[in-house]
Amino acid sequence: MPAQGIIIDGRFEDWADVAPIYRDTRDDQLESDIDFGDLKVASDSMRLYLSFEIGVERNLQNDNEIVLYLDTDNSSQTGRTVAGIGADIQWAFGRRVGTAHISGDTVRLHQENIGLRQGPTVTSTKFEISLNRNSMIKWVPLFPKDSIAILFRNEQDGVRDVLPDAPRKLEIVLSNQRPVQYTPIPLGRQDPRHLRVVSYNVLFEGLFERPGPFMSILQALDPDIICFQEIWNHSAKETADLVALMLPDAPWYAEKSHEGVIVSRYPILDSHPTDVEQGNLWALIDLPDEQFAVDLSLINAHPPCCEDNAGRELELDAIAAWIRELQSPGGRELIPGTPMVIAGDMNLVGYARQLEILLAGRIINQERYGPSHLPDWDGTALADVMPYHTTGREAYTWRSINSYDRSFSPGRLDYILYSDSVLELGNHFVLCTSEMSQEELTAAGLVVYDTAVASDHLPVVADFIFPVPAMSDETAEMEDQE
Repeated sequence: MPAQGIIIDGRFEDWADVAPIYRDTRDDQLESDIDFGDLKVASDSMRLYLSFEIGVERNLQNDNEIVLYLDTDNSSQTGRTVAGIGADIQWAFGRRVGTAHISGDTVRLHQENIGLRQGPTVTSTKFEISLNRNSMIKWVPLFPKDSIAILFRNEQDGVRDVLPDAPRKLEIVLSNQRPVQYTPIPLGRQDPRHLRVVSYNVLFEGLFERPGPFMSILQALDPDIICFQEIWNHSAKETADLVALMLPDAPWYAEKSHEGVIVSRYPILDSHPTDVEQGNLWALIDLPDEQFAVDLSLINAHPPCCEDNAGRELELDAIAAWIRELQSPGGRELIPGTPMVIAGDMNLVGYARQLEILLAGRIINQERYGPSHLPDWDGTALADVMPYHTTGREAYTWRSINSYDRSFSPGRLDYILYSDSVLELGNHFVLCTSEMSQEELTAAGLVVYDTAVASDHLPVVADFIFPVPAMSDETAEMEDQE
């Protein structure tokens, strides 16, 4: 089945027209809650795409023994013999490691060796992955043929479930259709009046330690407001002064928490941590009255990473509670209809419910942070910007940089959420210089920055269309005369 523009983003709308190639028997697993369901397959000349169900909510990169076997030359005479196929590649999702059986050799695989993409990064009952069909090991192609065989096994203390069920062999003919050609997303605003917000984890003080690439990137993006994460040892003033050197066309204002800094072209009327023990920072940005009818309520977030689900939930709960209190009588009561944006490296690699804390205000720790509260002014959830790379082919915002992180596949960790009852979304994208053409790079004054030079996170950009200020009677009369 041709890929038809499938993107690994943790969403499945783009799979809607792809029929399952196999439907595994339900409730046939042995002493395990993982129960394989539908498998969908798509491909183009560059990548192989799989969508599969596992019957229970799990994190694909942790806490499971699901193994994918691929017979990439569709010959049982080569590779490792497993359930009637000759597996040339095997990948253990929960252990984040693989093996290639090539030309009689056994070679350990890392995710970058096969160009692995996975989504979502949070727990789910359904996942999508893709692999680079042009991958090579020791100059030997890993996908030498257009016909392959696929096998999934749950190997939790023995083989607990198999897809396909024996004795079925699942053979797939891959498409060599060219990938969908996207029109590159331009870096500029659709309208100069749109407000541009950028979220950027600069990795261990990178803005100060490695300023060169950040200067070029910020100049190309031309932001109005920047949410930096991982600035720990420099003050708000030092950060604002450095941004002013990089972008000298306006004064810059800043407020800081112990996890990051909000830097703005416009004055900051008020700021406060969403919880005094945490590093997530709220600010009220004083937007110019002649251009914007309202100000902006902004949160720069950087909850804890990795396996600290409890700590991450506490911080996300605090953010949701803070928004609830901003909308409640008393305290820091916002003017109703004040646009709200949450931006940052959310580290969403645990439970799926953690994203729902931010989007829908579903507080987990209600004894500490009070009741849940739908955060948008119209009593609905916030909207997710859901940006893609400027090439349109990828959605990840983080990729590995060191030996520990190397085992994790690129993922979407950085988000911008907003109150779509009062804001409209303009241009939005993730900037990944390694995917841009030389012509695009030259036009933007950029070069290719790898993770060692800049950051393992990519900048996320969103332009917002604000309510416009009401015209005075005098101005309206002048426009009528014109």
